[in-house]
Amino acid sequence: MAEFSLALSDDQQQIKDWVHTFASDVIRPVAHEWDEREEFPWTVVKEAAKIGLYGVDFMLNAMSDKTGLTLPVALEELFWGDAGIGMALMGSGLAAAGISG
Repeated sequence: MAEFSLALSDDQQQIKDWVHTFASDVIRPVAHEWDEREEFPWTVVKEAAKIGLYGVDFMLNAMSDKTGLTLPVALEELFWGDAGIGMALMGSGLAAAGISG
């Protein structure tokens, strides 16, 4: 049995940094505007899809991580950007979990 550790692998650290950059550069600058408009943030979702952050492939890969750290780390970074937009991006993960199962 492997020893329990919360240390991130190099790949997990790269994903963390990648998602953090997206949250910092794309989500945070427009989060207040989308919140005030009370509309779905289509432009942010389209940007996330362009880079591979929004979609079933990202969710399935993150959920298949045997350490269980990749998805929570990515979600933490997204939600640091904005919780509402994070939910808009990751809400499709509910369906991905069913597909994966």
